[in-house]
Amino acid sequence: MPTTSLVIDLEQVRWFRLRRSGLIVPFATPENVAQVLFGVQAQIHPAAGVAIFNRTTGFNYARYEQLLFDDRSLVKLWGQRGTLHVYATTDWPLVCAMLADRKSWWGRTAERTDTLDVYTELVTRSEALLRARGMMGRSDLRASGLVTNEEHLSPWGGVFSDLVRLGYACHAARDGEGIFAHRTFWRPDLAWELPDAEAANLEVLRRYLRAYGPATQQDFAYWRGGKVESTRRWLAAIADELATVTVNGVEMVLLREDVDDLLAPAEALQRTVRMLYRFDPLLLAHKDKRWIVPTAHHQQVFRIAGHIEGVILEGGVAVATWRYIRKTGGLFITLTPFKRLSQRVRRAVEKQALQLAHFFGLPLAEVNA
Repeated sequence: MPTTSLVIDLEQVRWFRLRRSGLIVPFATPENVAQVLFGVQAQIHPAAGVAIFNRTTGFNYARYEQLLFDDRSLVKLWGQRGTLHVYATTDWPLVCAMLADRKSWWGRTAERTDTLDVYTELVTRSEALLRARGMMGRSDLRASGLVTNEEHLSPWGGVFSDLVRLGYACHAARDGEGIFAHRTFWRPDLAWELPDAEAANLEVLRRYLRAYGPATQQDFAYWRGGKVESTRRWLAAIADELATVTVNGVEMVLLREDVDDLLAPAEALQRTVRMLYRFDPLLLAHKDKRWIVPTAHHQQVFRIAGHIEGVILEGGVAVATWRYIRKTGGLFITLTPFKRLSQRVRRAVEKQALQLAHFFGLPLAEVNA
């Protein structure tokens, strides 16, 4: 078990997480962002681009789509928690290995109804068709006559969720109908050798702690999606690499090599203002959100049906939510403050809003509170 025990101030935790998340010193490349954070949630396609923009320099929306659909050094997959993420393409095998023990909803349904053999055959034949065509969408699969159950063409995944889970396919459409590409068509040069599932999860756990530590076992299970018992096993496997710290009376772990960095002075934290958009990785990294969103405002950020609002962080704590609208006349941003924002925060928001407008290639039309 971990041998180091320290009492850590919550401000040190916030400062560490913001820095490790790339929100203080930017990452060198968009691929670095996706690799270090092990994915950026992309249920809302532009939101993943904004999250990467917030952690790099000289990045814009056109470049985001170029990296995904032309250079293909980023790849969009269903990953942790069964949700869409943008990953570094070199991590594609690691994503699949991490989730090798998890069946899709459609696979579990087939198992419960004793039709798993039939469903597995459908996935196999669909993979062969996709391999032959290179790219196809749900309408193509429907027209092929392979699918007799419309549930297997669900926009939430269906057969394609298993083609992605097994490493055969990725999302390949800029907009419109969901289009999927076979891996051998999309990146024929990509070395494909899946690591052992246990080894993959240990690697992902290390990356998680490096980016989001210190954390509890419940935090990692929440972020990855899965059982706490599995997380407990993986933490035990790397126990010699871990240190234990106490934060507000709660024991957490981080990599022992990161303890000195966690203890770094956090004086600059209170001067830090950041605009994180919807489903930002930092908002999804921990089960207990109180470190970043005050309890009184939890429901304003984490809303029904899994919606997560964008937030303005002051000193690492949410002080407002915000959204944008893109129009031909420019970018319109609306803030909903939890309290009256200081002039310093407003000036910082206006500056970052202007940068965000440039990311989308638009003028900044309005910042309205």
